[in-house]
Amino acid sequence: MSTRLNPTDEMMSKLGEILLESLTELDEEEFKICKYHLKNRGLIIRMEGKGDRTDIAESMKAKFGAVSALKHITNVFKKMNLNEIVENLQAKKAQVEKEYNKKKEKKPVTRDDQTQMRKTASNGNDNIGKLQLTKKSNLKSTSETKDQVVKKRKAQTEDGQEIKKVKTSQQSLQKTKPEAEREDGLQTMPMVVMVLKVKETFEYDTQKGKKEMFHAIVANEHEFIRVKVLNMNVKEQFKKNKVIEISKAYWNRGFLEINKCSRVEDMTTNKEIIVPKNIIRKAAKTTKLQMLKTLKPGSYVDGVYEIHKKTEKENCTFFEVKDNTGNIKVVVFGKWAKIKSEKGDKLRLTCFEYNSFGDEMQLKSVTHSCIQVIKAKKIRKIAGEQIDSPDIVSSLSTGVL
Repeated sequence: MSTRLNPTDEMMSKLGEILLESLTELDEEEFKICKYHLKNRGLIIRMEGKGDRTDIAESMKAKFGAVSALKHITNVFKKMNLNEIVENLQAKKAQVEKEYNKKKEKKPVTRDDQTQMRKTASNGNDNIGKLQLTKKSNLKSTSETKDQVVKKRKAQTEDGQEIKKVKTSQQSLQKTKPEAEREDGLQTMPMVVMVLKVKETFEYDTQKGKKEMFHAIVANEHEFIRVKVLNMNVKEQFKKNKVIEISKAYWNRGFLEINKCSRVEDMTTNKEIIVPKNIIRKAAKTTKLQMLKTLKPGSYVDGVYEIHKKTEKENCTFFEVKDNTGNIKVVVFGKWAKIKSEKGDKLRLTCFEYNSFGDEMQLKSVTHSCIQVIKAKKIRKIAGEQIDSPDIVSSLSTGVL
């Protein structure tokens, strides 16, 4: 049986989670600068492990406590002008403190308390009876006291129902957060979202022949969601910044699949959604290769990585790609294996399946995968001056530059 934390320990635990979440919002360059400021201020000196985000969060929490650790990290973020992250951190901290204060105010009634209350009530009734025999005026006072008790009980019942509603609402909200893991299956409730990005349409192979689809990213106030649109009849609904309602879609390993049974309705005139900037930032970020080790095998990955090595085979192409945190092998099948690319170019991978074999990690193309090739910048000379040519992105439909 799990041990239930008291309100204070529960709050400290949640504040520690907020500390770690705030560090995970930093990209690698921001994280390096943050570590420098923490060391420079004597907030971290030596720690066990690799000195990654988890190690720093644990070290600061152990040294200062969760409240002071959050205060220190907030000051560092302000120094780095990371105002969006600061605002998000402070909002989460305020919410946790608000919940803690509510729990602290609401003291549970024990059996001993109930027994004492009954004794007090019994003694009170005896005294009231005696007073009623001596003074008629006490009848009105007694009547008012009973009315007050009834009103008080009614108010407590309504408060209890309201607390239950708030708790249910909070549990529902927690299920929509990006950190919460969803089970694969049919979407249970309609979802109103704003379209952030729509990628190009491409063909994919099925047992019944070729079909068309495209990928998109949508978001609400709490999270961003990667979407596979397999029903081209709803393509017109997917326009940037448009507010739509999605229902009867299917969750599949982190993606929301829209098929012929799904419904997508225009809600632009009825609903207004303001997507926080930190969520927009997260949606645009590439998954760092060192973070793939934390994923479950079979998870889908999106990201932009530089080609370090390329080997073409008859039925597939092997890439070794890298970023500033490591490298990984990528296996590409079908038409994407023939896409023109070379060492130094970058691959924008969408919906690639992650697997690990011992210490070796691998990304593999699947039915709904797609690739863009971002050509490396070339230096060309015009009138004796060196000018960087713009990036060239390969065609999705043909794979030809």
